[in-house]
Amino acid sequence: MKRYITASLSGILTKISVISPLTIRTLTISVFAVMAFSGHMHAQAPTLPPTNLGLANVFDGIAGKPGFLYQGYVQAFQTRGIYDQYGNKAATDLKINSLVTLHQFICLSKVKALGGNLGFTVIVPVAQVSASSINTGAPAANPKVWGDIITGVAVQWSDRKLFGKAFSHRTELDVSIPTGAFNDAYAINPSAHLYSFGMYHAFTLLVNKQLSVSARNQFNYNTRIIDSKAQPGTFYNGNYSVDYTILPGLKVEAAAYYLHQFNQDRYDGHSNYYATQYGITDTRERVLGYGPGVAYFLPGGGLMELKVFSETAAKNRPAGWRPTLRVAIPLTR
Repeated sequence: MKRYITASLSGILTKISVISPLTIRTLTISVFAVMAFSGHMHAQAPTLPPTNLGLANVFDGIAGKPGFLYQGYVQAFQTRGIYDQYGNKAATDLKINSLVTLHQFICLSKVKALGGNLGFTVIVPVAQVSASSINTGAPAANPKVWGDIITGVAVQWSDRKLFGKAFSHRTELDVSIPTGAFNDAYAINPSAHLYSFGMYHAFTLLVNKQLSVSARNQFNYNTRIIDSKAQPGTFYNGNYSVDYTILPGLKVEAAAYYLHQFNQDRYDGHSNYYATQYGITDTRERVLGYGPGVAYFLPGGGLMELKVFSETAAKNRPAGWRPTLRVAIPLTR
C-alpha cells in the first residue's frame, strides 16, 4: 500500500479576534502537512489554513473597558514528525519549521449590540518558514513574509453571572482576506490564497479569587483556493485553560488546544477525488496540543502570557513543539 503524507502546502494564515486590555484574542498559526512517497513530492489534498492554536488562553473571554489595544504574538513551530491519514508517523526526515509574529489592533467600542459591546479588530501576520530534508529534498519556500490580513467584528458581554460566579464571554466573526505574498512557483507561501470565515464563542468563568476557567470554540469554513479547484474542508478548533494565582498578578496555567476537520477536502466539488486519484481515503486533519504556561498582569492593564505546547494525536499534518508568547498593551486608559 502506498504511504502518502500530503504535499499541498498552503501557507500561513491566522484567525483573529477582539480583546480588551486584560485579554488577548485569537490567531493562530499552523504549518502545513507534507507527504512523501517513493522519494517524490506530489501536490495532493489541500491543507487547512492556520488557525488559533493556543495563541490566547488565560482570561480569553474577558475584555476591559472600551478603548484601543495592541496585541503582539510570537509563535514558533518545530516539527517532531509528519503523520498520515491513519495517525502513523511517516518515514521521512522532512522538517517544516516556522516563526510567526502577529500584530493585532483592537477597538472595543461603547456601542451596544445584543446587550453587549461591539468590538472590531485587524491582524497583520509576518511569517518566516523553512523546510529541510536530507533524503527527499525540501519544498521551496517563498522568501516574502507578509501573510493574509484578518478582520473581525465581535460582541463582548462583560461582568455577567453563571452559577453565581463572575462570567464574561464573546462571540466573534472573522474573515481572512488573501492579501499576503503568494507565488505558485513556491510550495510554501505566507498567504493561504483563499478566503476563510470563522465564528467562535469564548468565555471565562471566575470560580474564585485564585481560580478561573477559559475556553474558546471556533468553527471555520474555507473557500476554494484562488485559481484552483481545491477546497480545504470545514473544521473546528478550540482553546482551553485552567489557571491559578500563585502571587499577586502572576498565574500558572494548564492549557490545551484541539483541531478537528469535519469533512473531506474537495476538488471541483467532489469529496472523493483524493481517494480516487491518490488513495487518500481520509484527508481530514486532527491534532491535540497541551502544555504548561504562566501569565503576568502588567502595571497599567497589560498582560504577558507564555506557554509551551507539545502536540499529539496528529493526522494528515505535522506534529511538534509550539512555544507561544502573547503581549497585550492597552493604548487608551
